[in-house]
Amino acid sequence: MMTEDQARFALKALVQKYLESTSEREELIRIIEDRSRPGLPVRGVLERLKVKKSSVFSDADKEQIDELIYLYG
Repeated sequence: MMTEDQARFALKALVQKYLESTSEREELIRIIEDRSRPGLPVRGVLERLKVKKSSVFSDADKEQIDELIYLYG
């Protein structure tokens, strides 16, 4: 089971891997790192990745996404 810090790290890694736009990538990372926000914005980040992603998620990334949604989404 992931801790919140591990979940933040995993979500940031997905953003860095699948988003090509630097400005949008930096914006999402700032949102993920903002601990003053309630909860972890897993679904919002994933929705933006779906719209912008240039490639299909790998199987390992899909498993990680499923765990993030289960724990925090």
